[in-house]
Amino acid sequence: MKPQKPDYWIIFFTFLLLGFGLVMVFSTSYYKGLTDFKDTYYFFRKQLVFGSIGLILFFVAANIPYHIYRKRVRLILLISLSSLVAVLFLAHTVNGAKRWIDLGFTSFQPSEFVKLAMIIYTASIMVKKQPVLNQFKRAIIPPLVVIGFICLLLVLEPHYSAIIIILSTCLVIIYCAGAKIQHLLLLLVLGIPILAAVLVMDDYRVARLTTVMDPWKDQSGEGYQLLQSLFAIGPGGLTGSGLGNSIQKLAYLPEAHTDFIFSIIGEELGFIGGATLIGLFIALIIRGVIISIQSPDQFGTLLSVGIITLISIETIFNLCVVTGLLPVTGVPLPFISYGGSALMIKMIEMGILLNISRYRMKRKKSTQTTHKIQVQG
Repeated sequence: MKPQKPDYWIIFFTFLLLGFGLVMVFSTSYYKGLTDFKDTYYFFRKQLVFGSIGLILFFVAANIPYHIYRKRVRLILLISLSSLVAVLFLAHTVNGAKRWIDLGFTSFQPSEFVKLAMIIYTASIMVKKQPVLNQFKRAIIPPLVVIGFICLLLVLEPHYSAIIIILSTCLVIIYCAGAKIQHLLLLLVLGIPILAAVLVMDDYRVARLTTVMDPWKDQSGEGYQLLQSLFAIGPGGLTGSGLGNSIQKLAYLPEAHTDFIFSIIGEELGFIGGATLIGLFIALIIRGVIISIQSPDQFGTLLSVGIITLISIETIFNLCVVTGLLPVTGVPLPFISYGGSALMIKMIEMGILLNISRYRMKRKKSTQTTHKIQVQG
């Protein structure tokens, strides 16, 4: 099938989110840049570079036929495994976790690439397993072994939120591939106790979970960040205090330009600004679902479903964290939060989705045309 015109709505919403993110990164980081680096544009300049590279990767990915990823899935898996092993030995420790490899000019977080790699792998193998899809041992166990090994490497970092995101995204792909509900329920019954056990392995995770229940119990400790986030969102009202006029970003709210950027959006732009941003995400997700439905083959459908599911889960996680519905997980808001690895990989994902849209099959209005001919006759 020859490539057609791409889905321009994907381009439109992606560019809007990217631009929105750049504006908010500058607004939320200029004070920290001034105090820490004597440069108000420090974080904005770096994010602008990441965004520019992301745009190049976006258009490159948009012109690579998505079928190539299935043919190169073993190489993609090898790169994923190698990067996760390398991060255990080469990464520098930040807040007790080894997640970033220092490249000199910037840091790279392999788990962001691994998320995309697991989507490609799961979509590919579930297409291959279609003839034996009703057999749990032959269809479900093999991909779970690979995904489980990847998650084990993430436990060693540790990166619990990435594990939850990868498992959730892959399960959605497996479900959309046609797996039996009984098999998925069995996985949940077996998997939830394992995830719970991993959760209580470290005291800091338990502390974060209890903090969500009652952040006021430790206002100056574990509950500080969540309370400052709520103090930012609460006064925002309908229209907010105005772009750049946040109080909480002035060294009150930690990570205001990264994981908690939505808190400052709520403070500066109010309910209207926050709702507009959420509306953009919803519109992007809807377009992604439409592209998956119109995909010419099952691999394209599952690949686009995985990408959209990943963005949906990360967005929901981030919004739930900043509003106190989930414990602090370190999940950035896609396209908006400061961070090079996450932004560039997200742009690649959008490029892949755009490429799938170039091969989509639309319903022709044959019925309507036939009716007109009959009336004229």
